Amino acid sequence: MTFKRLIWLPAILLAGFALPATADLRVFACEPEWGAMVLALAPEAQVHSATTAWQDPHYIEARPGLIAALRRADLAVCTGASLEAGWLPALIRRASNPAVRPGQPGLFMAAEQVVLHQPHDHVDRSMGDVHPEGDPHVHLAPDLVPEVMTALAARLQTIRPDQAATSAI
Repeated sequence: MTFKRLIWLPAILLAGFALPATADLRVFACEPEWGAMVLALAPEAQVHSATTAWQDPHYIEARPGLIAALRRADLAVCTGASLEAGWLPALIRRASNPAVRPGQPGLFMAAEQVVLHQPHDHVDRSMGDVHPEGDPHVHLAPDLVPEVMTALAARLQTIRPDQAATSAI
């Protein structure tokens, strides 16, 4: 089995257990990779991505369109580990959506689902974009993606238990 097939095997297996009838599920994805993961698990979900693959997710402006999308979201899927620290807290505050506040099941942080590589005890501006929690780019780590996807599938079941009851997840 080639390395490329090995990386996608867990994603393909989990996608086979996608939630049915999730057209009413509205998801705000901080980065497009999380939106793609949601669609693999819940193909009927409405996903709005705050960024594109060509943007630096460290520096996003909390624009009115993003505030409105987060306000309507049932679930927000973000990286965490300070990657969106410059804009996500303001966006959450302005959206005033109780479902996606910190500590609520509607806010899913991918970095909280895994053990991050390269944590630091001390970080300062001279080090550049270094995150004290560790490397937040978990979507680039083939060993971590299946763990995040499994946790996201479980969170989708929590958000939509009525639909998950008929699912094989």
